[in-house]
Amino acid sequence: MKTLFFAIFACFMLNSIFAQPPAKPSNTVANINANNNNNSSSNNPPANNQNNTGSYLKAKKDNITFEGILNLQLMNQPLGIKFEEIKVRYFISEKRAYRGRGMITMSSINKTITGLNGENAKTYETNQSFTLGGGVEQHIKSKNDLSPYWGVELLISISSKTVTGSNTDDAATFKKGYTYNSSNTEQGVYAGGILGLDYYLNSSFYIGTEIRYGYQSISLGNLDKSVFGPAGTTTTGESLGTNSSLAMSYTNGIRLGYKF
Repeated sequence: MKTLFFAIFACFMLNSIFAQPPAKPSNTVANINANNNNNSSSNNPPANNQNNTGSYLKAKKDNITFEGILNLQLMNQPLGIKFEEIKVRYFISEKRAYRGRGMITMSSINKTITGLNGENAKTYETNQSFTLGGGVEQHIKSKNDLSPYWGVELLISISSKTVTGSNTDDAATFKKGYTYNSSNTEQGVYAGGILGLDYYLNSSFYIGTEIRYGYQSISLGNLDKSVFGPAGTTTTGESLGTNSSLAMSYTNGIRLGYKF
């Protein structure tokens, strides 16, 4: 009986002890804990400020990018960067950029036309072209280092071609004693849409590609010919008219750019 009584009494005391709410910490302890929490918060490094596209690497407001074309053809041409086409962009925000694009190409071709009695005709052709324009890009929000974009662009172009030849009167057949000269200048305008993609390799360099589709109109100009022969000089001029069409073009290679 005594054992049962002490057991009941012990249970009652334990229940009373554990049922009481825990004592509140003193003001001194509370202040110490608060100070420790504040110190822990101040020691934590601030979160990195990402732009609203979710990447640390992409171009932001006031960034400028400069790019050329990375040529990957290993058969006919060596691996290298061409600056025949140059594009510069200025970002007025993380999503919008103004762009300027320019292209300069120059080439020359020497030909030999088989003639008679060991004599040949020779021709020399030179081609030059210049294109300049600008537009606007709208970059699409993404949460990685890809930056897809669309936009519009306006371009103007001028190109010229000259051909000189000896022992020929048309730059195509052998004719002894004749000299041939011709010249032609074309002018064009293009307006269309842009669809492209940038991928940022790090905080400075990026690669990308781009396609364009739009309307182009080219004035083919006049083909002026001058032929000198035994009977004298003959000069002719021919208007080649205008060529207009919808056309698609794309970057012949990979765009390689640098962000300032």
